[in-house]
Amino acid sequence: MKKIGITDQLSFVIIGIFYGLTFLFGYIYGVGKENSKAYSTLDQKKLIHIVLIEFKPSLSDTQLQQVSDAAYRLQQIKGVQSLNFGVNTSPEGLNKGYTHSLTMKFSDAYSRDSVYLPHPIHQDFVELFVPLTNTVLVYDYWE
Repeated sequence: MKKIGITDQLSFVIIGIFYGLTFLFGYIYGVGKENSKAYSTLDQKKLIHIVLIEFKPSLSDTQLQQVSDAAYRLQQIKGVQSLNFGVNTSPEGLNKGYTHSLTMKFSDAYSRDSVYLPHPIHQDFVELFVPLTNTVLVYDYWE
């Protein structure tokens, strides 16, 4: 068996260190950053859930307050990241009868579809809310 000299051993160590560091730096400053940017962009996207509401003309102030209170209780549902219930203030006159809106943000479709929609607090809200409306328009999109 042939013995490897000290120079050859040192060369192998230097080459090993060089390739190891090249791989490490390439991963950290190349592939690692590209992947982290992609994931952070996905993490920042939010699912926006908008409900436009045309209430019946017979709606009383007390009933509107009950709907508003019930709407804000929806924030208790895990997955609802933010919620706003408000009245239309646009001066354009293009609201087509919709006077109020309910807007929510979710981090993902699962939170909306499997947590929020079947949740008892949401079901109670729908039971209170729907009989007081003429029409409702629901529109969801990714922000």
